[in-house]
Amino acid sequence: MIQWELKKIFKAKTGIIVIVIFILLCGSMVFIKPELETQKSHRNEQYELIKDTRKAEVIAQGKLDAKIGTIKEMANSKEKDDFSKGIKEISTKKLKAMEDTTYKDVSFWKVFDYRATNAFMAFCMVIILIIVCCNIYTDEIISTVENLMLTSKNKNRALYSKLGLGILIPTVLYGFYLGIQFVITAVQYGMPINGKLQAIRIIDNPILVRDAYTIIQFIAIKIIIMILILVTLGVIASLFSFITTSSIASTSGFLIFIITPKLLTWVKVLPGNVRMVLENINFINLLFSFQGFAGSYYGNVKFFGMNFDLINLCLELLGVTILAGITMSIVSLKKY
Repeated sequence: MIQWELKKIFKAKTGIIVIVIFILLCGSMVFIKPELETQKSHRNEQYELIKDTRKAEVIAQGKLDAKIGTIKEMANSKEKDDFSKGIKEISTKKLKAMEDTTYKDVSFWKVFDYRATNAFMAFCMVIILIIVCCNIYTDEIISTVENLMLTSKNKNRALYSKLGLGILIPTVLYGFYLGIQFVITAVQYGMPINGKLQAIRIIDNPILVRDAYTIIQFIAIKIIIMILILVTLGVIASLFSFITTSSIASTSGFLIFIITPKLLTWVKVLPGNVRMVLENINFINLLFSFQGFAGSYYGNVKFFGMNFDLINLCLELLGVTILAGITMSIVSLKKY
């Protein structure tokens, strides 16, 4: 039934729109990249771009030395609170895991990491989820196919396949995107090498990285978290399609769900710990400030007299949101 649902989507106009958006997204990434470790530039007071003209290896080694120096400084700093204690322990762990302090080529990983999780990609994925998942059931109502489907002997399979698409579409689509970006990046910067070196080599702010991850480990963690976010949004978008009767109502409900947690961060009457969690778990920040969230350490947050790791708590809440979305979808489908 899922295969049949996919064929139906891609034969419709919405399928064509999704394909066009996806092609534009993948194609545009050819021109999008971060500043490489071998490059350095800044803008002066007149906003003119000033580029460092030293040899690439010299620039890259200077950047790496600065990162290592910052980590050493934090490892030798005094513990003022729990956060600084955590940063000190993590910094010490990074230094112990560091086997080589000379620059090695990590251009592929730097670019692939950026392309895999950047804000433009997240924006395009959300648009695709709105087009497909927010209309996954309301299209049946609009096309008057609903009654025919609900009276068929395969009713349950048809309904649950729609819920399955809410999970499958963001996962598979993102997987295809990653595969395409891997190939494009490999063509531009060569096959990936030095992936077992420390992740600080491809990160601009090495202090907040929560462990002595290798580059491959760090990128894998970020990809898994991005999949978790996209699947959450896919499930919620499908849920709103099941409980509303029009595309406008479904899309509006989905957008309200995304925006509301961000608006709540501005509500001063909420407790500080609640606002701290909302600041990190709201989907606006998750999607458009993802680089500062995944694999980072922001200390603990206290609830009911107990300390919880802030980022891990946010990830657990995402997992709970997925389960709640699936459960509510199943309950709503059983009413048909």
